[in-house]
Amino acid sequence: MGHGREPVCALRSSPPERLHGARLEHRLPLRQGTVGPRVKTPAERDLAEPPLDLTSSISMRPALAAGVTSTVARGRTKCFRMIVESLLPWPVMRLTSTGGVQASASLSELLEMEAPTPERLSERFEISRLGSQAVLAERELPWRRALRGESFSDEEVWYDRPTGRSLLLLVRCRASAGEALLVFENVADQPFAIRLADLVASIGSALPSADEPSALAHGLLDEVAAAVRADAVFLVAHEGGERLRLVASVGLPEAFAQDDNLNLAASVMALAIETGDIQEVARIEDLPEGAFRGMHLLELGLHAVAAFPLSAGGERVGVLGLARRKPGKLSRIERRLLRGVAGACALGLRQARLRDAERREARRLRLLRDVAMDIEAAMPLRALLRRLVEQACELTRARYGALGVLDAEGTGLSDFIHVGVADKVAGDIGSLPHGRGLLGALIRDPRPSRVANIHADPRSVGFPAHHPAMTSFLGVPLLIGQKVFGNFYLCDKDGGAEFAEEDERMVRLFAAQSALAIAYAQQVERTQEAHREMDRLRSEFAAVIAHDLRNPVAAMTLLLDGLLAKREDGSVVVSVQQLQCLRRIGSRISRMSQDLLDVSRIELGRLSLERQSVSLEEATRALLLEIEPTLGQHPVTLDVEGCVPEVFVDPARLSQILTNLLDNAAKYSGAGLPIRVTLRPESGGAALAVEDRGPGIAASDLGRLFDRFFQAPRAREKNTGLGLGLYIVKGLMEAHGGSIAVESPPGQGSTFRLWFPAAQPAQAA
Repeated sequence: MGHGREPVCALRSSPPERLHGARLEHRLPLRQGTVGPRVKTPAERDLAEPPLDLTSSISMRPALAAGVTSTVARGRTKCFRMIVESLLPWPVMRLTSTGGVQASASLSELLEMEAPTPERLSERFEISRLGSQAVLAERELPWRRALRGESFSDEEVWYDRPTGRSLLLLVRCRASAGEALLVFENVADQPFAIRLADLVASIGSALPSADEPSALAHGLLDEVAAAVRADAVFLVAHEGGERLRLVASVGLPEAFAQDDNLNLAASVMALAIETGDIQEVARIEDLPEGAFRGMHLLELGLHAVAAFPLSAGGERVGVLGLARRKPGKLSRIERRLLRGVAGACALGLRQARLRDAERREARRLRLLRDVAMDIEAAMPLRALLRRLVEQACELTRARYGALGVLDAEGTGLSDFIHVGVADKVAGDIGSLPHGRGLLGALIRDPRPSRVANIHADPRSVGFPAHHPAMTSFLGVPLLIGQKVFGNFYLCDKDGGAEFAEEDERMVRLFAAQSALAIAYAQQVERTQEAHREMDRLRSEFAAVIAHDLRNPVAAMTLLLDGLLAKREDGSVVVSVQQLQCLRRIGSRISRMSQDLLDVSRIELGRLSLERQSVSLEEATRALLLEIEPTLGQHPVTLDVEGCVPEVFVDPARLSQILTNLLDNAAKYSGAGLPIRVTLRPESGGAALAVEDRGPGIAASDLGRLFDRFFQAPRAREKNTGLGLGLYIVKGLMEAHGGSIAVESPPGQGSTFRLWFPAAQPAQAA
């Protein structure tokens, strides 16, 4: 450490490609396999440097420079600045030509004064170069030289006027236009400086590449233990609330570190998290009984403990703790060292947590992508439900999972798709769950529910015989639209941990995506069922057409064959009776064809209506006069009750409706039995009833009376048509905005009741 020596190495703020191009000679050996690059000395390389960004440039010892250089070389400039200016226990002061001053906390501690500034330092200290008794003039003081743009390295003696103590400091400066960074090292404590440099190199190497908290911890805890001569060091992560988790440890027996009963919430670690202050206990046995003894360190022969809270980004992410067999507190230097290490560990924990969140988010997106692919695959609904349960278990690392599908009333389960339980075990358990206990609670109150211990929850009613033991529980409802389709039930998170709030959030998002897949699968099944029904109807339609059209066509063909067989000289004599028979057959075929056409239009929604205001009474009277001769021996009466309003209908379709109903009444009534038609005003419209005195309709047939192609047994015996008349009447009534219903007491005939909406004044005009 001679007078006027130059910096051992300089840390550049050059672009990453320049730093990557630096010639690295070898790596510094570290404990636990952690390594850090070492930069060649100034004598071994060209020291010509471009202008520097002094917020990220500093000259320091080789090990420190190597560790941090590796950080910058990996593009971690932001991390570097945080380490240099905030976290590492290195006294620094940053100056600008505009008067800005920024001093590190460790500089304040070294000089034992708050907020050091050039003016306060000039007033308090007398400064001379090592080996000289001459006090430096104002213009020769380090900060004055720094602001003039000088870069230097001086060993100086600082005499503290108020206390009379002397400090031996190595002062380095890197300066550029308008900015300078001063670095101070207490060279009186050389062993500490060496330990600090080694530890900083370890941190600089491990921090950028730490994917897991344990990966960072195991590379550093040995270093910390060696640097501060601790018998045990441990890293604890804060997982929200009062939940603390031991990430890694050195000096603790493996069985002790893996003890599930380790009560970190009742330890000095929890107090450090709660207060945000360093907690130090010189003699654990001096604590009151039960106070912060959760780790049972006395059982391991450890008598002193210290806990450093880890904060990063305004968040308390964990605790760095250490313990010693010998009672006592840390020295000032050790405390300063551990504060810097704690800052690096905090960054590592936070970085690992963010990366873990990224991985979990990537896993969630992959699962959601898989759900979308399952939608495209259009697998059967139950196969899809099982696949969703498997994905939910994978998402949360749950050992057991199930999807309880609600019944139509939403009060119980209609299906229970499970994974994780062998089929034989499920068979031994028996039937579906009854929806009691936690399962029933979620059915009655469809909100997410997390339970750390099922057995301790007051809603639990236990497990049936042969059921595997389960502890932690997460339940999330699955809604399709506003209706609960079922509930995801997940149990026993991998590793014995309870389900976290993040697990609940991810399953809720997954349930929303699952709802789309299920709705799509349901729609596919409905479409497939509709196609199957359409195929059945096509077959039925073809059979009906072949059967019902065959008879009139055959009759017509037979009659024509008979006439042609009697022809004379190319002519045929046809009686009026035969022509009337042909006309009836032709009318029947025409009516069947028209009915089939109307059915097609009704089903496709293409039924056209030419509606107008019509007097229902006048239209009914005119129609009865027209068709009464075709009704055989059935007398028809018309009763009008009150003032029947005009209705807004298609007159031709109205005639079709009444004709179908009157023909139907005539077909199924005995000869000579009357048919009664009644009109009256009703509910803002007009009601029309057609009543016959036939045998009535069986109760088992009433529900199908208006179905396509349906014919009661008597109609099938008579072979009276296609079975489309009432289906068409219902379709026409609904197209008019009206309704139709039927009453048929056994043995008392049938009454068809129709309702038509009244015409509005504008329609009547």
